[in-house]
Amino acid sequence: MSKEKKVFTPSEHTALLAIAEALIPSGGPFDIGAREVDFIGILERELVHLEPSFQEQVRWFIRCWEWGHALKPPFRRFSALSLEERTRRVRKSYSSHHLIPRILVEAFKQLCGFAFAATPAVSEALGAPGDCVSKRPAAQGPKLHPQKFPELHGDVEVSCDVCVVGSGAGGAVVAAECARAGLRVVVVEEGDYYTHEDFQGPPFQRMLRMYRDHGAIAALGSPPIPVPLGKAVGGTTVINSGTCFRAPGTTLALWQRHFGLEGFDEETLSPYFDRVERVIHVKPVPWEIIGSNAQVFDRGVRALGLHGAPLQRNIEGCRGCGVCVFGCPSDAKQAMHLSYLPLAETAGAKIYARCEVRNIVAEGTRVRGVEAAILGPAHDPGSRGRLRVRADRVVLACGALHTPLLLRKNRLGLGSGQLGKNLALHPALGVSATFKEPLYHWRGTLQSYYVDHLHLSDGVMIEVTTIHPAMALSAAKAVGLELKHFLAELPFRASAGLFVSDTTTGEVAALPGLRKSVIRYQLSRFDAARLFRGMALVGEIFLSAGATAVHTNLPGLERVTSRRELNELKSAPRWQPRDLHLAAFHPVGTCRMGSKPTNSVVALNGQVHGVEGLYVADASLFPTCVGVNPQETIMAFATKIAEGICGRLAGTVS
Repeated sequence: MSKEKKVFTPSEHTALLAIAEALIPSGGPFDIGAREVDFIGILERELVHLEPSFQEQVRWFIRCWEWGHALKPPFRRFSALSLEERTRRVRKSYSSHHLIPRILVEAFKQLCGFAFAATPAVSEALGAPGDCVSKRPAAQGPKLHPQKFPELHGDVEVSCDVCVVGSGAGGAVVAAECARAGLRVVVVEEGDYYTHEDFQGPPFQRMLRMYRDHGAIAALGSPPIPVPLGKAVGGTTVINSGTCFRAPGTTLALWQRHFGLEGFDEETLSPYFDRVERVIHVKPVPWEIIGSNAQVFDRGVRALGLHGAPLQRNIEGCRGCGVCVFGCPSDAKQAMHLSYLPLAETAGAKIYARCEVRNIVAEGTRVRGVEAAILGPAHDPGSRGRLRVRADRVVLACGALHTPLLLRKNRLGLGSGQLGKNLALHPALGVSATFKEPLYHWRGTLQSYYVDHLHLSDGVMIEVTTIHPAMALSAAKAVGLELKHFLAELPFRASAGLFVSDTTTGEVAALPGLRKSVIRYQLSRFDAARLFRGMALVGEIFLSAGATAVHTNLPGLERVTSRRELNELKSAPRWQPRDLHLAAFHPVGTCRMGSKPTNSVVALNGQVHGVEGLYVADASLFPTCVGVNPQETIMAFATKIAEGICGRLAGTVS
């Protein structure tokens, strides 16, 4: 790399290497450590393509960590401490009950872990070359033609019937349905447009480019919970697992009974789900690409006499590459950029990429359009102009974390006092197990198999999920020598995830003066107890499948070898919610739909209470956690909302 493209100063380079060495030292059962590979070079080569503010944020974290340790005995910078002392301090911070040190270690673990795993030596040592199970050639899906900078610049003004803000599971569906009904549609998306050519590089590279805030979004609480979201044409569907569940009938009945969602019952929504499933090709994961992870789990499920089955996913021609959450290199996962958005564009919709909507234009109580900043390239994302879209209908589909922020910024949807509140996250955690035989469990379909034994009783859904080595390394609750043992065992491990339908609710608020959100969420002891019971069942399944050990990431019960040890998880466990290592992929609820404007933000037709022509069509509508992966339910709701919009506009369109 040329000198002018360096991101870190020499002192920052030294400090970062000292941190990484404490996390991933040399030697041990997995010989390669941070000092043996050029992970900093890989990190710098990626950071130079990102905005300077993010580069500075990373550098600031490094300097804070380096000099913060000089304030305590023996009053030396972190890099001047012995490796033993550095490792001790990192380990202490990682399990700290204080938010800031724990978040800092999580951030360093992710940056260093992903970059370390991206080096050829580490990938080869783990046996993770990135091969797909099926060797047939990859398909090539349809291409879109979004407009963006530099072709799009200066002051641009367009008119349409329906302007859709956001192009994910909700926005893409509304755009396609309205365009195919003959309406003039404009889609405005903040993210860039990526195709399968962009899904070939290291996962680290793709995460930094296609995840919102480069994968750094987290809910603040004890524990802090990462909330990864996509930022691309196609939204989070570009980087999600592709799992497709219909909303359970029990959930829909609850919404009807307690929140007045008449017309959204199981029978009424069935044809909308049917339509969605036809468009995105929902089908069970074929057994030939399901991978060893699901195979060993199924062995344990059958041994216990439980119900388990391959998951339904939106796939066509899946080759089992196991990297769905970094973009599908086979164009097999029918994300919105390969399914609904091509339908919309073919029907005449115009797509604008890298345009950030900042203002909703309204006259009195009626919407008139939006204004967006035309953003420059990722490494220099300043405004390059303004896009004005005049429209009689505006549909917000920015997701549960960003739609409420846009409404609040424009002083809309505030009447009920519920905007930004009622946030449910569907918290998830992982459990892994070690087997005698090598499994290389990341080879095969990423999310492949489910067990619903605890779904009705505890709201817990178990989904077998492969963990790419880069993700496993950054997520492992281990540092130092323990992490080296983890890496040596990784080819022999299997993994499964479990989600709980949370009764906890949080909120989303804007940071003053910034267009960023702050997410507050505190997992309840009740929800944590249900996760503990789910962990016990996953452990039993793995042991029944022949695992030699189950790994819980819980202090004092990290390694389990018998069912007796798992019993402690089933009733009155001694752990607190803060002891769990969580993530959340399904935020919902922040613009709650309801029949009454006094306790909801959005009416049953999707229109924001008190603002004619302004609609919401994303996961923020759902009154509670859906209980399953919400992608398909978002799309069914969006189809129904679009149907109403098309009906109301049909008489006014020439």
